[in-house]
Amino acid sequence: MRTLTFTVLAAAVSACTSVGPDYQAPEAALPASFHQEPAEVASGPSLESAEVVLATWWTAFDDPVLTELITRALASNTDLRAAYARIAEAEAQLGVSRALRNPRLDLSGDYTRTGITENSQFGLFPGQEREFDSYSLGLAASWELDLWGRAARSIEAAGAELDARAFELYAARVSLAGQVGDAYLRLRALQSRAEVARDDVEVLGEQLETARARYQAGLVQELDVLRASTALQSARATLPQISGQAAQVESELGLLLATHPGELTELLAVSPEGVHVPTAAARLGTQVPADLLRRRPDVRATERALAAETARIGVATADLYPELTLFGSIGLESEKPENLFESGSLVHQLGPRLSMPLFSSGGIRANIAAQDERAGQALVAHEASVLTALHEVDAATSAIHWSRAELDALGRARDQAELSLERSRTLYTEGLSTIDSVLEARRELVRLADLRAQVAAELSRAHIDLFRALGGGWPGEAEQPDA
Repeated sequence: MRTLTFTVLAAAVSACTSVGPDYQAPEAALPASFHQEPAEVASGPSLESAEVVLATWWTAFDDPVLTELITRALASNTDLRAAYARIAEAEAQLGVSRALRNPRLDLSGDYTRTGITENSQFGLFPGQEREFDSYSLGLAASWELDLWGRAARSIEAAGAELDARAFELYAARVSLAGQVGDAYLRLRALQSRAEVARDDVEVLGEQLETARARYQAGLVQELDVLRASTALQSARATLPQISGQAAQVESELGLLLATHPGELTELLAVSPEGVHVPTAAARLGTQVPADLLRRRPDVRATERALAAETARIGVATADLYPELTLFGSIGLESEKPENLFESGSLVHQLGPRLSMPLFSSGGIRANIAAQDERAGQALVAHEASVLTALHEVDAATSAIHWSRAELDALGRARDQAELSLERSRTLYTEGLSTIDSVLEARRELVRLADLRAQVAAELSRAHIDLFRALGGGWPGEAEQPDA
């Protein structure tokens, strides 16, 4: 009988299988090329490897402050620290799943004192004491055979979940680097606008002195002085607004870098040479949409999440089938502690246990259906991430194209505005026009300079958006980060 039992068990172990669907990565329907080729809009000399540019895209701007900000953010950002903790949690959960395939061994020991009633149907047996002690010490082992792959699918799901958490960390790094770069460029744009405003205040101050001198000489009316003074005060009023916005952006950067307020002020201060709005000085190599499936960590995270949900269908399906557990125990039991370790105190159990669900009111199949729907949701999320990636690349390339066109047009308009201002001043000095024409020409020139500073920063920000959309900011390899 024992031989037959172990023969059946051996056959059961050898017949282990994994129920549920075997995962296959979905094939995304991607176009052969982007709507606008990123390499055609990215500026700068061609580099040998586009991967090098994407992995550390901030170096393409050749700005030491930007590089330091992103490096510090990647080392200290609180969201990244939480992402590392989620990876550690997923690793621990994988360990839990792996343990399901292994036997379990428990040590137990107890002492009880039992009292028996004398007033039951049978009362006490002759010579039996009404109260007695019981001591026991033993080992119990159990091992559920993974006949239907419940443990195997659990391990598969936990492994895919760990991969997803790792790619989510990389996605957070990509997003963080982009956020820091974007905020830095917005700050430099505001500082550039403040520089334009200060220059305007200085020029308008000189214009006011000129108007006063001409008024005192009787060449113009006092109205010219009042209008020049109004223009000067209006220009001064723009500086607090711009400074307030710059302070907000600096605070935003401090939060991203997990620093205290004011810690970045010195680093972000304008250099004596003036404000420098960095521009990308590297050209991307040829990119194709298929690269997004490899380079975008958020896309890879959703694919791994889909793999995890698919494996969990197998975990749920295994509940339909019998569970076979091998169990055994060996121990010592005695009413007296001095007899506990005698050979006569030895007790043991050994055998298989088979259990099978017979009726669950449809709960098991409902759980399978629910898990199948969760896998369907994960598939939709993955498809959405791929589509989002394509549109983000297209939006970034379009922004670069049109920002560059706008910047060129603003350059030509600025040249004309400078010529207009020069002629208006000449006519005003010669008494052939009023100060209104000079102030109007000056306002237009300042407006164009202010707008050009904003568009120049928008062009660089669009380059960051493109680098980020292409998956820049991480190595691009499926390396497991240290939690």
